[in-house]
Amino acid sequence: MCSPGEAPPGPAPAGDLPPEWETDDERMAFLFSAFKQSREVNSTEWDSKMAFWVGLVLARGRRRGAVRTCLRELQNGFERRGSVPLGLGTVLRELLRRGKLQRESDFMASVDSSWISWGVGVFILKPLKWTLSSVLGDSKIPEEEEVLIYVELLQEKAEEVYRLYQNSALSSHPVVALSELRSLCAGLCPDERTFYLLLLQLQKEKRVTILEQNGEKIVKFARGLHAKVSPMNDVDIGVYQLMQSEQLLSQKVESLSQEAEKCKEDARSACRAGKKQLALRCLKAKRRTERRIEELHSKLDAV
Repeated sequence: MCSPGEAPPGPAPAGDLPPEWETDDERMAFLFSAFKQSREVNSTEWDSKMAFWVGLVLARGRRRGAVRTCLRELQNGFERRGSVPLGLGTVLRELLRRGKLQRESDFMASVDSSWISWGVGVFILKPLKWTLSSVLGDSKIPEEEEVLIYVELLQEKAEEVYRLYQNSALSSHPVVALSELRSLCAGLCPDERTFYLLLLQLQKEKRVTILEQNGEKIVKFARGLHAKVSPMNDVDIGVYQLMQSEQLLSQKVESLSQEAEKCKEDARSACRAGKKQLALRCLKAKRRTERRIEELHSKLDAV
């Protein structure tokens, strides 16, 4: 959405639009017209139009469940009979002023994080002027492609990520691999960028912290619903490494167990075919594999 190479979503379904959308052309002509430069010219009309679009923009974000939007996406979503609302830029400026929307660039600048530009570069901001929004002030109407965030929706989805983790097997230890967390949240986060935004929100709330360890990014969660996360320490990293070792050893044991079973079946087949030498070789291979399994079990016990 609002990124190079992505097609914007189409118009909103009729059921998501107010009744007058299709039945009252005069009313819709007024709502699709631009706002007067000054609210004081006719405050009643100005407020009526603003209330209509504010409600519709916020409802669209909640219905779609997408934490990100932009002016172009909304123009496409609210197109009516070939026309787009001329006052949407003013509506977005008002939502920014009220704190219902926030520029993505401003949100990222507000988070004290050294890992914003992770690997794939999903947080590279294209036009430099986007990063100047706080200097220029919120009176500036957003550009068509400038990405905006639904503030409340971002907070709610970040809370969902936190609860999803707490209710999963991963919560047995506060430190988890970023890749494992991404897999856990696949159904909640439609794309990688949204996933990172939710983690940034959790970091802003001091409920997670991120560290890169030997080229791998790991996430530490606060242990209680209202607790703040403590800095990553050597004990956290050591326990995490032991858990990774345990997982790798368990996977190797499983693989060798399957290999030993195959050697056993091969020996039986060779016996039935009268190939005694081949059967003996298979049994020897089975015993060697079983000895390796015993060694790995010893290492697992040590871990």
